[in-house]
Amino acid sequence: MKKTIVLLFALGIAFISSSQTSNEHFEKGNSKLNSQDYNGAILDFTKAIEMNPKDADAFYNRGLAKFYSIGLDNNDAILDFNKAIEINPKYDKAFYNRGLAKYYLWDISGAILDYTKAIEINPKYDKAFYNRGNAKLNSQDYNGAILDFTKAIEINPKDADAFYNRGVAKARLKDFNGAILDYTKAIEINPQYADAFIKRGIAKININQNDDGCKDLGKAIELGSVLARVDFKTYCN
Repeated sequence: MKKTIVLLFALGIAFISSSQTSNEHFEKGNSKLNSQDYNGAILDFTKAIEMNPKDADAFYNRGLAKFYSIGLDNNDAILDFNKAIEINPKYDKAFYNRGLAKYYLWDISGAILDYTKAIEINPKYDKAFYNRGNAKLNSQDYNGAILDFTKAIEINPKDADAFYNRGVAKARLKDFNGAILDYTKAIEINPQYADAFIKRGIAKININQNDDGCKDLGKAIELGSVLARVDFKTYCN
């Protein structure tokens, strides 16, 4: 399964602070967060929180900084997302990112609950559907994963990863023809998608389309995939 981490820049960083006195530190924290100075951002958001303990956005953004900071435990980020949710129970992005933090702590069931809450608040949250699909894929709920990836695709038809992972789920259910269709769509969206060529190639080999399957593995090799070389030796020599 291809695990895709959704970058904070795609998630939307809150830019409103309710306290004029804490606003300067909050904005400095945003600037540092965007420039990936996570430790500096944490310090500024902490100052903003000290001045305005009811600023859900400051807790949320500090949680993001902690989540992306190397060396910090994701539990620290979860504590900040918890506080943001306590202040604002409709904070969909806080639920979503808390789900991500739980996922990387391998709390799959907890992650699914948080993604579900984010979706309840925002039914068009494609990334929440996508990541809930990933979590279900990891818990071997393949049919549930397919439903979530399908919903993510309905909201964002250009999500190559959603097509790819839906293909993975279908292949786990031995629906190789359906998987091939999804890998093909992922490749149409992203012609450099080496992993999709690999998976499509193996799916074709599974339904005795060996020549076409080996061509896909060869294409993945052209795209620089080391894994494809191993698979090519296994299936095509």
